Amino acid sequence: MAVRILSGEEIAEKKANDLRAKIEKLGLEPSLKLIQLGNDEAASIYARAKIRRGKKIGIKVDLERYDEISASDLLRRIKEIADDPTINGLMIENPLPKGFDYYEIVKEIPYYKDVDALSPYNQGLIALNREFLVPATPRAVIDILDHYGYHETTVTIINRSPVVGRPLSMMLLNRNYTVSVCHSKTPNITAYTKNAKVVVVAVGRPGFLKSSMVSDDSVVVDVGINYVNDRVVGDADFEDVSKHVEAVTPVPGGVGPITATNILENVVRAAEFQKLMK
Repeated sequence: MAVRILSGEEIAEKKANDLRAKIEKLGLEPSLKLIQLGNDEAASIYARAKIRRGKKIGIKVDLERYDEISASDLLRRIKEIADDPTINGLMIENPLPKGFDYYEIVKEIPYYKDVDALSPYNQGLIALNREFLVPATPRAVIDILDHYGYHETTVTIINRSPVVGRPLSMMLLNRNYTVSVCHSKTPNITAYTKNAKVVVVAVGRPGFLKSSMVSDDSVVVDVGINYVNDRVVGDADFEDVSKHVEAVTPVPGGVGPITATNILENVVRAAEFQKLMK
């Protein structure tokens, strides 16, 4: 039986169309402010991508970049943006220069403008099954499972970061999945991956997940983005894994397009909430 390729492009396009309709109903142009410290090329690429995607959907995305800024001045600027009613969302681009604590900075963003959803408040709402703004990548994983009909099954996540593994595990629990979380200290990860219907891999190592770690009826959701010989590849060995599983997401073209759209979805949700606050 041929492997089922779980593309994210169709899902992302449907979400974009839904957002255009919501923006029309909202009656205003939602606004997202991006702050980038330094000139990391990957961060610049992601920022430009959000600007382009926002323009297509009808969201104003503006980038502020600082070659140098003190932590106190950055926090002061965040406070100004927090108090600006014309800005609906704020996102701090990673990575930050040495000496900056990302989570100490993010916690100063009001929860209703925290479109990365990494503030303690938004993370706490997820843990309490009261989701408001949620991280874009975990949401993209769930979007794929929903779209392709994999509900309330067993999932093994290979990642425990606050960006992917931790919020994803809670979001899956909120939807009645049975979840195992593995990481670099987990002995015999294969024992977990082989016995789960869905395997989510996000370890930052190209080709990490092999066919020997999964089963014939496994569904592999690859969150990895790695650059190898000028090619973008995932954390699963696609050529190997795709011959031995039921379904797999491609890289690129799987989780990525949905993740980018989900950031903008959070901007629209934030704008809707802020309109009700007035």
